[in-house]
Amino acid sequence: MSLTDTERAHLQSALQKQRDALAAMRFTASPVEIGQGLIQLAELHGLLEDHAASRQSYEEALGHFQSANNKAGQAQALYGLGVARAQFEDHKGSIERMAQAAALYNEVKDREGEALCRACIGESLRALGHTDGAEEKYQEALILFRQTRNTERVAALLMDIGDIRMEAADYKRARERFLEALTLLEKAEHPEPEPLALCQLLLGEAEGLMGNHEAARPHLLQAVELYTQLHEHVFEARARWDLGLACYYQQDWPAARSQFEALLPLYEEQGRADEVAKVRNVLAHFTARGV
Repeated sequence: MSLTDTERAHLQSALQKQRDALAAMRFTASPVEIGQGLIQLAELHGLLEDHAASRQSYEEALGHFQSANNKAGQAQALYGLGVARAQFEDHKGSIERMAQAAALYNEVKDREGEALCRACIGESLRALGHTDGAEEKYQEALILFRQTRNTERVAALLMDIGDIRMEAADYKRARERFLEALTLLEKAEHPEPEPLALCQLLLGEAEGLMGNHEAARPHLLQAVELYTQLHEHVFEARARWDLGLACYYQQDWPAARSQFEALLPLYEEQGRADEVAKVRNVLAHFTARGV
């Protein structure tokens, strides 16, 4: 998501303060303290989407942590380098760095850090088209996140695994993962609307692809309502299209028409001419049938 001018200004101010603090630290601080200062600098560069500067700071931090033989710091820097390489689409390089970080996190018994690295390796493998390897890494990360009781991460990984199974047309197993994720998300004390909306959408799509249109509708309706509240119009359009189709297949013509009518201005706003034409044809079909 793009930064607002105010957010960018705050980050740039924080970046300059961190540069100043780091300049003073270089004369008096230990290698580990300097490394941590560089990690903070790298993270700020990353938030400002200056990934080249972020990578440079992570590399320098890694050198300081290595000189102090600080494995936790090395793992942190290697993880950051893996993220930076992925930003440049260097997924093979990212996997190499993440694997090194995961091994170090394992040595220092940081299961959360190790899990995050394994999940990121999965992301890079998926980007390279190795879906089987990606799912294997997601599963490894899932086991570790379950041990640390990080339900947010568990739910996200369950949706990733389900999405891979959707791509393989294994809709039943995908639905199982989405249902498990939804249960976790709904049990949260303060559920985050974005992952909840996505999970409802994916679950509704899985049900629809299995022909369970009645079961799909409540999930898709929830997704529509959540995305409308979030002003996420691209995903709202996707959810409305799916919901319209579910209503159509159930021959609930008024409900289907309502969704397609609400969808039309969303596609027009997004400049999606082909989809606009498709929806107009559907609405013309309804009109011809007197719906």
